Amino acid sequence: MSEDPFIADIVRRLARLDSLATAPNTIIGYPRPSAEHARSQQPPAKESAVLFPLFKRSGEWHTVFIRRPSGPGVHSDQLSFPGGRLETGEVHVDAALRETREEVGVPESQWQLLGELSTLYIPPSHFVVQPFVAVSLTEPVFHPNPSEVDQLIEFPIEAFLQSGIIKRKPIFVKTFNRTFESGYFDIEGHVLWGATAIMVQEFRSLFDFHD
Repeated sequence: MSEDPFIADIVRRLARLDSLATAPNTIIGYPRPSAEHARSQQPPAKESAVLFPLFKRSGEWHTVFIRRPSGPGVHSDQLSFPGGRLETGEVHVDAALRETREEVGVPESQWQLLGELSTLYIPPSHFVVQPFVAVSLTEPVFHPNPSEVDQLIEFPIEAFLQSGIIKRKPIFVKTFNRTFESGYFDIEGHVLWGATAIMVQEFRSLFDFHD
């Protein structure tokens, strides 16, 4: 699959990725301490990982987002990539693949790892998250877990690779009891913001899209 020109290009671009500490980012909704700082806090931030999945559908490259079920959780009703907390003795990439299987039903063996995006700290839930970009070796069949996924949204990558698609609006963050002016992406009428939007924007910046 890495022989596909688009995938091979992503691998090359990921290999020379600048960190978010030095790269401009126009979509961060509120100040975020670094992952290193969060890991040094007491208690230290919890470790998690997500998969930024790439796959072909009807001949076009797509990714997939999940919408978390409603509930009391910090990230309920939000869009995210598949992923979650590391289990004891687990490394980040294994957690990302395991959680993807558990949440959307695609086994670990179906994914080819392409590279990593920058590690992020998520203050409201006190998690550090490591994103991995991976491509499905065959066209995936998703089986979302209803206890963890309220809705699954496949979205074309081409829709991200254009200028002027970052929108802005005030977003209330319950953990801080504050409203922040935040950049976001419109995903079929859903607001994609926060850490997942930062990951998408960093992916876009690989192709020199910054707005």
